[in-house]
Amino acid sequence: MTSWAAAPTPAQTSKPPKPLLCTYCGTDDDNNFAVISRHRTSNGTTVWLRCSCGALQARAISRAGSQIVASGHR
Repeated sequence: MTSWAAAPTPAQTSKPPKPLLCTYCGTDDDNNFAVISRHRTSNGTTVWLRCSCGALQARAISRAGSQIVASGHR
C-alpha cells in the first residue's frame, strides 16, 4: 500500500513578509534605528526611535506587541 501526500503550497512553506519598520525609507532592519528615549507607561512602554534616514517614530510596546503610534521626518 502506498500513501500519497500532497506537496505543500507556497503559502504553507513560506514565512509571512516582514513588516516595514520605517514609514519613509521602507527599511525592515532593526539595526537602522537608534533609541532616542524610552518611557514606561501604564500600558507598557513608549519608545522614540530615529531611523538612519532621519525619520522619527514613536512605538507603543505592550504585551500584545509593538505599534507605531506617531511618525515624522526631520
